[in-house]
Amino acid sequence: MNSKIAALYKKFLKGELSPEETAIFLDLLTSCERDELPDVEEVVALDERDCELNKTISEDIFFTITGTPLSTPTVPIWKRRWSIISAAAGLLLIGLAFLFQFKFGEQHGNVAHDIAHYSNPTKFVKRLVLPDGTHVSLRQGAQIELLSDFDTDSLRRIKLSGEAFFEVAKNPEQPFVIASSGDFDVRVLGTAFNLNSSHGHSHLVLNHGRVRVSRGKEYSIVQPGQQVAYDKQQKQFAVSKADTSTASNWKSDLLSFKEVPLSQIVADLNNLYPDSHLELIDSFRMESYTGYLPASDLEKSLTMLNTAFNQTIIHKK
Repeated sequence: MNSKIAALYKKFLKGELSPEETAIFLDLLTSCERDELPDVEEVVALDERDCELNKTISEDIFFTITGTPLSTPTVPIWKRRWSIISAAAGLLLIGLAFLFQFKFGEQHGNVAHDIAHYSNPTKFVKRLVLPDGTHVSLRQGAQIELLSDFDTDSLRRIKLSGEAFFEVAKNPEQPFVIASSGDFDVRVLGTAFNLNSSHGHSHLVLNHGRVRVSRGKEYSIVQPGQQVAYDKQQKQFAVSKADTSTASNWKSDLLSFKEVPLSQIVADLNNLYPDSHLELIDSFRMESYTGYLPASDLEKSLTMLNTAFNQTIIHKK
């Protein structure tokens, strides 16, 4: 509380200390307790001069201490108007962006939903390739539903209802799983097999590779040349030898047609081969066909149909 120390303190606060005085003052400060030093107000009171701060200095000091302006700046009307217009334009753009995202997302979702379902309403065998490169032959009435995203998910999961032959694309890092609507699920890495899956019944014949079938905690490993079904009475899997060629003959066998309208046959062929653009001549739209046709050979089917009626009744557009 010495007056000389207080004077040094005042000069320090005002930034008027010489280098020598600064060294002395700092040395004194290190040897003093905090309560031995005068308050800022007491030191300022030692200066008897009047000091008037103009508006600019006051605002600078206030902003330095508080981080906020002392007075709210007045914005001209034209600037405020442009600010409002800019804000409104920004809100409009945001609204349009949300609308676009909503519509596009809805469209994208619908497309993804369509792609994720496959069915075969025709009498022929429908061949398709899944997003991972897996080849599937769908028998009449069979349906497949994709349950996962093959690009991002850790499992390639599908659901099968009906009968189909699979040639699964190999990917050890992403197993292929069939959630059956019948008796059991199937898990594979890369293999070929025939699976007949319906409510209350499932039957699998393995051509090559290896699969794991499971039902709850029960499971069984199936080897090439074996077939498996679930024995509900014994509550276990029944594995036995199988004739793999016979089990999947339906993929290439001749299909029987009895008084099936030609218009329906052409519609089925267009469903299976959309790029062929087949057209039945008008005079045969009410005719029916009885006989055999290949399960999955378009050219041979057309030849047999045209031969049966002794003329070209179906042609490509």
